[in-house]
Amino acid sequence: MNIELTKTQRLLLCGGLIGLASLMLQACETVMKENEDVREKICGNWQSAEAGPDILVYKEGEHYKVTLFRRSGVRRRLKPETYLLQREENGNLYMNTGFRIDVAYNEETDVLTFSPNGDYIRVNTEDASDGEKKEGQ
Repeated sequence: MNIELTKTQRLLLCGGLIGLASLMLQACETVMKENEDVREKICGNWQSAEAGPDILVYKEGEHYKVTLFRRSGVRRRLKPETYLLQREENGNLYMNTGFRIDVAYNEETDVLTFSPNGDYIRVNTEDASDGEKKEGQ
């Protein structure tokens, strides 16, 4: 089957394909921005709901990082460990510490979950600084 298109039909077809391509690019950009927002929202200090180490999530350049503050040794010195917070194509977050740890954020309850390490609650640094001022007064 050999179909020949007129010049006008080819121009219309090309215009339609360019429009479709631009819509797809816009959709991809919107999804990426939504995922960026999630990582931006989880930046801050977090405290374990169980007995896990405290963590800090922050942005450094173009990358998001997670620092765990573990106590180790006889003197129980604080030993920070930093890992890259990575994002898959479908938006899921994870970090590689030698094994994969999935990261999920519940915006309604402001709880960060590390699977299998449990839930973390945001530390409100404003309340902590107010408490220090009250103690010092």
